[in-house]
Amino acid sequence: MSETERNRALITQAFAGLEHGDPSAFIPLFAPDIAWRVMGSSAWSKRAFGLADVERDLVGPLFARFAGPYRNIPELIMADEDRVVVLAKGHAETMEGRTYANDYCFVFRLRDGMIAEVREYMDTILADEVLGR
Repeated sequence: MSETERNRALITQAFAGLEHGDPSAFIPLFAPDIAWRVMGSSAWSKRAFGLADVERDLVGPLFARFAGPYRNIPELIMADEDRVVVLAKGHAETMEGRTYANDYCFVFRLRDGMIAEVREYMDTILADEVLGR
């Protein structure tokens, strides 16, 4: 299996769980030195470096806003060597009962079978409006 096929398979498997609200195959793929950038200029746009920062500054605050599972449903997964691009639709209900439905483009860079870098593109104004600042 080529590097491209292996990386695409890893991300495909991770999103198979996320599609049903189960992040258990996704989170273990994070490298200890992961760098995650949420692109844009809203309150949800930020950079986190290292697993602890990603969990504290990105994953924790996001999931704290949801009343139930967060689903991220892939529409397209493309790979080229160490890069995997995913177009996806996110869906969750907030603690206030509002629907959060956003479109995403994730650009993952994998290293040795782990996610080393993420660039996340989404409607950050929608995130501010529904999830709060």
